[in-house]
Amino acid sequence: MSGQGARRPRRYPPGEAQLPSDFGERLARLKERAGLTWEAMAEALGVDTRQLFRWRHGSAPSGRAMLALLRLAAQVPDGLSELLSEDRPARARSERRR
Repeated sequence: MSGQGARRPRRYPPGEAQLPSDFGERLARLKERAGLTWEAMAEALGVDTRQLFRWRHGSAPSGRAMLALLRLAAQVPDGLSELLSEDRPARARSERRR
């Protein structure tokens, strides 16, 4: 059989997406960087303030809410890196190994 039509293996196999362990803290820092109150942030994201409270205490944003959060973060200086950068404890462990 020729190589035509053969499927190449995935370079990025599916995995479980997980929020950083300090996501609630990151959310609070993003709010501060944006100069928003929790109420204004909730309004900007199209969610209730109670939902922000849940996110700060362990719940994960839904797909639509996460997209809104990423769009907001993209408008704030260093906002995306604040939310998406490597988990701080994991980064400290990897730096110690060097």
